[in-house]
This record gives sequence, C-alpha cells and structure tokens, in this order.
Amino acid sequence: MSYLPNGAIVLPAGEGRPIPGDGLLIPDLLGKVAADQGSGSIAVMEGTAEPGFGPPLHIHHNSEELFYLLQGRMDFQLGDQRVSGTPGTLVMVPRGTAHAPRVVGHEQARFLVVFAPAGPDGLFYEIAALAQENGGVINDNDPRIEGLAVKYDTEHIGPPLQ
Repeated sequence: MSYLPNGAIVLPAGEGRPIPGDGLLIPDLLGKVAADQGSGSIAVMEGTAEPGFGPPLHIHHNSEELFYLLQGRMDFQLGDQRVSGTPGTLVMVPRGTAHAPRVVGHEQARFLVVFAPAGPDGLFYEIAALAQENGGVINDNDPRIEGLAVKYDTEHIGPPLQ
C-alpha cells in the first residue's frame, strides 16, 4: 500500500487487510480502505463468499452500504423488496433500510462493499478477531456480537435471507 503526500491511497491488486470470514456473519473480506484511513468518509472491502452465505437482516442507521457484484449471483432483501444481481450489478442501500444479501446459485460470489461514511466496517474486523479467538468460528448467539453491532451502528432485526 502506498500513501501519497496528498492523502491518496494506492493499493495494488490483491493487497489489503485480510478479514477472515467466520462462516456465519461475515464473508472472507479484504479491507481496501478502512474507517481509520483517510478522512473516515468511506470504507471499501472486497469480499468472497460461498453459495448460501448471507448475514441476518440488518440496518445501518447512519451509513449507506453499497454492493458491487464482480462474480457470481446474489439476492438482496431491501426493505420489503427482493432483487437479484449478476456481475456488474450495483446495489446501494440507503441508511436506515433493512437489508440482507445472500449468495445464490452454484458459484462463489466476489463483490465490493462500500460504507459511506465509514464506520460499520469496524464490525467486520472485530467479529473476525472474536472468530480467531474461537478457532476461526463464532457462535452467532455470542452476546458480544450484539454489543459490537451497536458499537458500529448496526442493528440485527431478523434472520438471514432464504
């Protein structure tokens, strides 16, 4: 990673801060720009996830979340609507909107996730750290998860998309 004097960040392909997925709440992610870099106005992560993966229905109250699908297929619950995406699809979730993505089909999905402003990205880093403490897996009933969700402006309100 290069930090230029004007504040720009240059990150070559395949580089970033690894955020190992836990198989339940977070996919395998590569942090490209985190809340603590730049002005904190944006966070960018590259994700990969296997078919069937999807976090619970949730809300980010103070950040927009954007998904850009690079490979595979994903469905998205957006409020009371469900939409499907293929490579090249962009889904922008307005702050305060209940949403849940899910990888569908038989192929692994690869996608970008952007938060504006940054902040909820911290949840992924901390859940990954909890998973590392537990041999790479986190119990989705672990009470620490909800505390972290609140800390990072995320409210879990329902089950994953089926």
